[in-house]
Amino acid sequence: GGIALGLAAIAGFQFYQGRQDAQKLEASKQFETFVTAQEAGNLDEAAGLAASLSKNFADTPYPALAALRRSSALLGEGKTEDALKALDGAIAGTKDEALAELLKLRAARAELALGRHDAAIARLADVDLPAYTAMREEIRGDALAAQGKRDEARKAFQDALTATDVASPTRVLLELKLADAGGAPTTPEA
Repeated sequence: GGIALGLAAIAGFQFYQGRQDAQKLEASKQFETFVTAQEAGNLDEAAGLAASLSKNFADTPYPALAALRRSSALLGEGKTEDALKALDGAIAGTKDEALAELLKLRAARAELALGRHDAAIARLADVDLPAYTAMREEIRGDALAAQGKRDEARKAFQDALTATDVASPTRVLLELKLADAGGAPTTPEA
């Protein structure tokens, strides 16, 4: 009886893993179809596929990735509010902390584009991962500079520069933003 129970447990576990793998494969295929539709300019089809990913594959990273791509396309069309809605919908369903914080950063940028500087800063409160420090502080600096708070903007841009690699292509832009806020970039020590 114990052997039969053990074999049944092993078979059940293998069935479960096979089903999980099949679901991940289906989510991957649907995301690929979404990307193809979006790149072809079939935005209605892409929107439907993004909604399907959110509904049927919420436990995978694909809904968040689709929201990032979809929001970029919507921003390119000048549909900032729609982009923000897409990002907010994905933030709520994302279990991956890094993806959730990336979505929050994109949402903060959308708030900036809408001229809602306080809302942009508020969205940065939950972004804690060290990998996103430079982006978070740059967005904070942009919002503060737009509000005319040069001293606070200068500190945010300096913090962004400190967190940015010396060889990063964004470093020059950060240095320009810092200089515009009245600061002077420091030369990093080798």
